[in-house]
Amino acid sequence: MLELDRPGDALALDAGPRLGTVVSVDANHILVALEAAAPSQVSVSDVVAMPAGDSYLIGLALGLARTGGLGGSDVTMRIMPVGTFHPIQGQGGTFRVGASRFPHIDAGCHLLEGEQLRGFMSVLGHDVPPEERLVLGRYMADRETPAVADANRLLQRHVAVLGNTGAGKSWTIATLLERAAALRHSNLVVLDLHGEYAPLTRSTDGATPIARGLRIAGPADLLFAGDDVLHIPYWLLEREELLSLVLNEDDPFASDQRLCLGDRVQTLKRAALAEMGKSDAVATATADSPVPYSLEHLLNWLARDEVETIVRQPSGRVDPGPYAGKLGGLISRFQARVADPRYAFIFHTPGAVERGDWLVDTAEILMTAGQAENGIKVIDLSEVPTPILPMVTGVLARLIYNLQFWMPAEDRTPVCIVCDEAHTYLPAGAHVSPVHRAALEAFEMIAKEGRKYGVCLAVISQRPSDVSRTILSQCNNFIVMRLTNDEDQDVVSRLVSGAFSGVSAVLPMLDVGEVLVIGDALLLPLRIKVDPPTIAPDSATMPYWSLWGTKPSDRKAIVAGVEALRNQWRGID
Repeated sequence: MLELDRPGDALALDAGPRLGTVVSVDANHILVALEAAAPSQVSVSDVVAMPAGDSYLIGLALGLARTGGLGGSDVTMRIMPVGTFHPIQGQGGTFRVGASRFPHIDAGCHLLEGEQLRGFMSVLGHDVPPEERLVLGRYMADRETPAVADANRLLQRHVAVLGNTGAGKSWTIATLLERAAALRHSNLVVLDLHGEYAPLTRSTDGATPIARGLRIAGPADLLFAGDDVLHIPYWLLEREELLSLVLNEDDPFASDQRLCLGDRVQTLKRAALAEMGKSDAVATATADSPVPYSLEHLLNWLARDEVETIVRQPSGRVDPGPYAGKLGGLISRFQARVADPRYAFIFHTPGAVERGDWLVDTAEILMTAGQAENGIKVIDLSEVPTPILPMVTGVLARLIYNLQFWMPAEDRTPVCIVCDEAHTYLPAGAHVSPVHRAALEAFEMIAKEGRKYGVCLAVISQRPSDVSRTILSQCNNFIVMRLTNDEDQDVVSRLVSGAFSGVSAVLPMLDVGEVLVIGDALLLPLRIKVDPPTIAPDSATMPYWSLWGTKPSDRKAIVAGVEALRNQWRGID
């Protein structure tokens, strides 16, 4: 266990190298005229301290500039104020985010390094109890100083991991999963869109797996089902989720189709409950209740509705039924989905899925807490058809949230849903497709209400500007890596605390594996080099030039690719 001892003496943060003199002060930035030797001592994102009365204003270096053009000899440094440090004899001192005091003009500016930096970091980490500490890596300013986050604060109100492709998101998540796997009752579900985290589920180079591998059933699983296969049966879908698969919103009879399908599904579910002898549940069951029913009966009923006629008495006049001639488009789309083998995991599930205990068994798989693979579940979604990927992720998230919601409060174990490539299924914007809308409703509910019931989100994306603002705005902590797109930087600036709004200036300069943690899990957004995971995810960037020079193409591999494309199945390892 990492120990952080608060320094016994009051920290004198002006004992470090003097960089220069304060020449300009406002609420957002401080300008310092550097002394002749200072430019070689300080760099962007370094931590500096400036005396302000009996305290110190702590700031981050945002940039350096030479005045007077190329021929000028004076260099200035722009500083973002981030907090106030108050020295206390015998305790080292206290730190609070936000500038409560500002330095005067001509005050000195000092670099925090070595013992001063380590002492200051000890003060920051001292108030985090040992059992709540999460070591992410080492501070770039001092590689001997561990970066300790408050793990409870990191997860309690959701966390976002943002960065360009190749910046180290998967590496960072793998390290976090590795830390969690060491806990006795960890409980995380990883929605893995590209199979990147598969190495964590198997023994690699002698390393013990830290996660259990699961996958959504593919077409071939009708023949070769395994213990690692998850089905999403049609009866588990809520009405809007099912409609997103089979309803054409542009159909002139869409509103009638919506009403008819919802009414028929509800009636079939209530009938199924009555057959099971669960008469108490019949009256409260809705079209959204997770009750198995016959898909054949539903399609037959819709077909009868499409041609239904009503004989009026006593006149004998024959009138069309309420849905006659209005369901053709719905039935055709429904039948097409049922016939498509890519949707077999929804419409052609094994008989065991219809049993009453299947949902209990599946819930136990998703919700069981424990060390290593018992507590961390990686769900491979790479073979799910792209058009319905949002619906599948939404169903999984909703199921986890609902189970946690209805569980007795005293028996809940917190669960974290790790949303890989979140921009793919949680898009920003008011105009989204019905299948995206269904997923957004599930995840936005968790973002708003999950904290009360022990469900948190870890939202991962390379394009934060494309992720739902509702979800990102509910995140209280951000692990941010290199972001070069102006729109993405602006999103981060708007989301983070006002004290750190200028931090986006540093984002384009972060190296691979370097992060800033912004939020209340770490009091200062300092550059951190994340520790490498023991088992690396399968996300390394391919060395194009080197492989073009050394690796020939393989006809067998091409043939295998064609067969997998035809079968929509990569085969069994």
